[in-house]
Amino acid sequence: MTNGLEYSGSYFEFSRPEAGVKNKVDTFRDALIRKQVLRRVPGGKLLDVGCGIGGFLEAMDGEFDLWGLDISDYAVQRTRDRLPSATLGTGSLSDGIPWETTFDVVTAINIFEHLDEPLAAAHVVRRHLRPGGLLVAHLPTIGNALQARLYRGSYDQDPTHVYRPSAPAFVRLVESAGFQAVWSAYAPFVGRPLTNVPAHPAFLAIFEAQPTPTRDW
Repeated sequence: MTNGLEYSGSYFEFSRPEAGVKNKVDTFRDALIRKQVLRRVPGGKLLDVGCGIGGFLEAMDGEFDLWGLDISDYAVQRTRDRLPSATLGTGSLSDGIPWETTFDVVTAINIFEHLDEPLAAAHVVRRHLRPGGLLVAHLPTIGNALQARLYRGSYDQDPTHVYRPSAPAFVRLVESAGFQAVWSAYAPFVGRPLTNVPAHPAFLAIFEAQPTPTRDW
């Protein structure tokens, strides 16, 4: 299990820069998520787990009551500076969600790959979502030799990645926690059905919370 000390300012400069090509890719992805979410949920409470320095929450501002959780004190402070009206907390999804409230949307962008117990985390999210609410998850996956090679050339640079599933295995895991997948694509996330071909490791999926959780964790 990682801890907040590993996620310093230098980590976020590497993983979620605010300039350059990588930032442009993240900005495009966040705009796509916004579009897909608003098609299904027009507003309400949105929790971004692993909110980082607040870039995605900022993209959703104006449509949702914003909440954010991150293991890094540095990241939470950066988000607080960026979005002073958001409700923020410091902690890991592995330890639970620290608010006794129900959300309409929970996003987990580049989070599950850091978790030792991803199934338990999916159950935690389900308990905090209303039936019909959405879990949006983005993570790198390995389902074939090409994805494995691309993973080694990029995502392997991050030593905090401990969960490395194929996309179908990840979907099965989340669905077993009381969800149903309603949309998914591999990067670059456009030009479907091309983006449903597992060539790039990056995988984005939207899950809908089913009426009754399958198990009380």
